[in-house]
Amino acid sequence: MKDQGELSALGASLLEKAERRFSDMQDWRRDFHQFPELAFEENITASRIVNVLKSIPGMKVTVGFAIPTTVVGVLGGDIPGPALMLRATMDAVSAEEQTGLSFSSSMPGVMHACGHDAEMASLLGAAAILSDYRSELKQRVVFLFQPACEGRSGAKTLVENNFIEKYDIGRCAMVTWSSELPYSELYTRRGVMTALSDRIHIDIRGTAGHAAEPHMTVDPVTIAANVIITIQAMLSREVDPREPVVVSFGQIESGAAYNVIPEQANIWGTLRAFNPKTRDFVQSRIETVAPAIAKALRGLASVEYTRNYAQVDNNLDMLEEILRVGVPFFGEDGINMLERPLLSGEDFSFFSNRVPSAYMLLGTGLEYPLHHPRYDVPENLLPFSAAWEAYMALTLPAAL
Repeated sequence: MKDQGELSALGASLLEKAERRFSDMQDWRRDFHQFPELAFEENITASRIVNVLKSIPGMKVTVGFAIPTTVVGVLGGDIPGPALMLRATMDAVSAEEQTGLSFSSSMPGVMHACGHDAEMASLLGAAAILSDYRSELKQRVVFLFQPACEGRSGAKTLVENNFIEKYDIGRCAMVTWSSELPYSELYTRRGVMTALSDRIHIDIRGTAGHAAEPHMTVDPVTIAANVIITIQAMLSREVDPREPVVVSFGQIESGAAYNVIPEQANIWGTLRAFNPKTRDFVQSRIETVAPAIAKALRGLASVEYTRNYAQVDNNLDMLEEILRVGVPFFGEDGINMLERPLLSGEDFSFFSNRVPSAYMLLGTGLEYPLHHPRYDVPENLLPFSAAWEAYMALTLPAAL
C-alpha cells in the first residue's frame, strides 16, 4: 500500500500526463458535442470511441454488448480476479442548443446538455494514460461507454444480459460533472446518492368537437389540466411533508388546431423520491386519481406507470477507500460529502445494486444547469477528471 507521499506524487505525475493529452481530449469532446445522438442511436459516437480505444496500446475493445452501440475497453486482461469498471454515458438529450459555440450541435433538437461529451472524453483520456501504467495495474480495468442513460435504462439492459458476469466486475466507479457545485471539487455521499426515478404516462380520452360548442364535447385538455392540478394538490395534502417526493409533468400533447376541441390528450411526467414506500403510495394515488377526475368530467383516463431507476447506493467500504486515496490527489478540502441525496435519477443504480460502487460529482461551477440549452462545461477540467479516474484504477485495492 502506497503512503500519502507516494500517492501525492502519483497523482501529480498522472495529472502532468493528462495535461499533455489535453488537446486530444478537447478534440474528442468537441466531436462528441457537435454530433450528439439520442439513446440507442449513438452510432457516430460509438464509432469515434472505438477508433480512439483501438489506438491505445494494450486495450482490448468490444462493440455491441447487448446494445449495438455499447463500447467496452479492457486493460490488463490477463490479470486474475474481479475488475474495476469505470463508466461514461454516451447519449444526448432532446434540446435545441443555444450556446453559440463554434462546435455547437449539428443535429436539430439534440444536444449534449448533461456533460456526457466531457465524461466520454475524460474517460478516453484516463484509458490512454493508464496504458502507460499497465505493467503496474493490480486489477483489470473495464472502460464502459454506455448507451441510453437518459431515461431509457441502458444499464438495465446490460445488467440483464449478464454484463457484470461476462466481465467479472467486482466494483464500479463513475464521475459525472455538475454545474451546481464548486469548480474542481469532488462531491459524493455515504449510502443513498440519488433518488429513485419513474416515468408516468396518462392517456385521456374525450369527445371532439367545435371550440365554440364545448357543451357538445368532452374536453380532454380541461381534464388533463385538472388531473395535473389534483395530483400536485394530493402530494401536498396526503404525503408526509418530511418525505421528499417530486412529480413533474414535462410533456403535454393534444390537438392540431386552435379552434377544435380534440378527442385525446396525453401527459408525461416523472416521479422522484427516496423512500420506496412513498413511491408506492403516490403511484397508487395517481392510478386512482387520474381515472376518477376524468370520469367526473365525463371522460376516460388510463395510467401507464413505469419504474425506471432505483436509488444509487454508494458502498461504504469503497467510499472510505476513495476518501483515503483521494485526499493526496484533491487536497484536504477537495473532497466533500453531500448532506442530502440528489433528486435526480441515474441508471448507474443497476450496477450499484449488484456490486460495490461509488458515484461521484465533479463540480464545474458554471451558470447554467443540466438540460439547459446554454449548458456547457469547462474543458480545462478534462485532464483533471481523466487523471482522477486513472488514479483510482491504480490506487484502489483490488476487489476480493
